[in-house]
Amino acid sequence: MITFEPGFHMWATFAFTAVLVVLYIWERLPIILSSTLCLAAMTLTFHLVPLPGPNGTNLLDPHKLLAGFANPALITVLSLIIIGRALVTTGALVQITQVISTAGQNRNRLAVVSVLLCAAVITAFLNNTPVVVMFIPILLALANRTHQSPATIMMPLSYAAILGGMTTLIGSSTNLLVSRSLVELGQAPFRFFEFTGFGVILAAVGLIYVLFVMPFLLRHRKTPNVSLSNRGSRQFLAHLTLREDSPMVGMKPVAGHFKELPDIVVMMIWRNRRAILPPFDETPLQAGDMLVIAATRQVLTDATMHRFGLIPADESLQMRSGPGGTAPSVHRQVVEAMVVPGGDLTGTTIRKSRFLRRFGCVVIGLQRRAHMIRTRMTEITLEPGDVLLLYGTQDTVDALQRSKDLVVLDQSQEDMPAYHRAKRALVIFAGVVLLAATNLIPIVVLALIGAALMVLLKVIRLPQALRSIDFNLVFIVATSLALGAALELTGGATFLAQHILIELNNTGPAIILSAYFLVVAFFTNLISNNACAVLFTPIGVHMAFNIGIDPHIFAIATLFAANCSFCTPIGYQTNLLVMGPGHYRFSDFLYLGIPLMLLIWATFSLLAPVVYGL
Repeated sequence: MITFEPGFHMWATFAFTAVLVVLYIWERLPIILSSTLCLAAMTLTFHLVPLPGPNGTNLLDPHKLLAGFANPALITVLSLIIIGRALVTTGALVQITQVISTAGQNRNRLAVVSVLLCAAVITAFLNNTPVVVMFIPILLALANRTHQSPATIMMPLSYAAILGGMTTLIGSSTNLLVSRSLVELGQAPFRFFEFTGFGVILAAVGLIYVLFVMPFLLRHRKTPNVSLSNRGSRQFLAHLTLREDSPMVGMKPVAGHFKELPDIVVMMIWRNRRAILPPFDETPLQAGDMLVIAATRQVLTDATMHRFGLIPADESLQMRSGPGGTAPSVHRQVVEAMVVPGGDLTGTTIRKSRFLRRFGCVVIGLQRRAHMIRTRMTEITLEPGDVLLLYGTQDTVDALQRSKDLVVLDQSQEDMPAYHRAKRALVIFAGVVLLAATNLIPIVVLALIGAALMVLLKVIRLPQALRSIDFNLVFIVATSLALGAALELTGGATFLAQHILIELNNTGPAIILSAYFLVVAFFTNLISNNACAVLFTPIGVHMAFNIGIDPHIFAIATLFAANCSFCTPIGYQTNLLVMGPGHYRFSDFLYLGIPLMLLIWATFSLLAPVVYGL
């Protein structure tokens, strides 16, 4: 076993690590700025005082320290984020989430728990990353459908996948690396289910925390996406004409509400030029009925309302070309625009103003601050201050900025899901996940191809794809990888581990094993879990020989501890995947991950002496 003596480079790395963690937790400086300062200080320090390698080169030169920006793990995560965003924007998984929520009998928590348990079971037999990639868009759509914050379910998804992955030999690449390291040390490799029983117990304990404690701790955590959707908490008046194939035909509203659509209120039913006013509980809906409804912007633009025919067919928007006579944009948007005083729209109606022909947009909602009117939207005389919810192409919505009759409200312009491209998105997504599960092609290659196809085939616009990238995540990964490389190359991780464990050398096998687990669990959150597996397995085997116990016991401890990568985003690739959708801060992983790591450590420490007779 190699021993390291402390030197300038080692202590400098410890200092940089401590300062960066403090800056991330302190949050007084933006993450990008904190990361940039750390990287700049490290590259300057190790350039002025090089760490010489065997051939005289600087082991910590700028190429090594800045390589994190081109790290395959980072490229994979960013590409998968774009793929996931494309699935969300096309509404490709709406039907799946409807099935899940229906199976949960409209009990939102039960639906989420079912998905997380399913993910944990699957990751026992498949690589964690493609499984989490598969479930992120499903849970995002489910969160949107059930009005939950994605922050309450994204981190639990990552943790559930990690816990499930520690139960079998193929559940995680970390497990395979520990087994391979045993072979290189002259020991027998792990059998497929050698540690499954113990792993299931640890996973079950961890899942209790993940499923029932974490959502409670995250219940007040809001995300920008939720805040944006909640800007539409005010009610719009809208029309919904039932087509022959509408699933609403034959339904009966109860007290103005539909069980299938609990977030809309039916104000009036127009049938054969006659208004049917509430109560109409015993009035089954018929094809051709026009419903005058009240709902929020979020509900009116939801995929469910699109299926029911609220959003017009694309053909109705083709009458207006883009700037310069070019073909109209294929991308659809919604925007809120206010009727201005003295404009041509004041005192007229939507129908009389020939709104669609004039502006190239369809009015799908009208909001009047004073009161909600019970009449057909197209017959309402427009007044200054009325807010119209408009649907159109990107070109026609952009053209509204130049209108003298309407004022587009700030930050109200939003891309509509490209529902007609949902099948295309699903095919690309399924191909990436299935090929990744077979390990025939590296996942970084598949992710890049999938992201490129999403943009090339116009499933998602390039600006949308670029906006989905969280640059805080980019800098966290790059800086963490630089620190991890420095900890390994300077011997800092091995130095700390050896000196901590030497102090416990005469305390008994159970205590040594427990302390060893905690040390490995600590370092797996600073350097990658795979690096931990390779670095600590020889240390554990050496310690097992010293105290006279089976080396497989320490190897299993290494495996479980290296999977306890809950405390930092860089700890595991799935943590990086959920950081963006959940809009988490670095401190969120510390706050929620440290208790889970300590819970797994305490459970292992209590059970290991009984299981292994220590």
